[in-house]
Amino acid sequence: AVEGARFAGASKIIGVDLNPARFEQGLVEFL
Repeated sequence: AVEGARFAGASKIIGVDLNPARFEQGLVEFL
């Protein structure tokens, strides 16, 4: 989903997950 959002041109990707390693995939905000 992160890569799809980035590919679609998203400027801000917010993730809700228990795994902070998602930042490595391009998340800019983490809840």
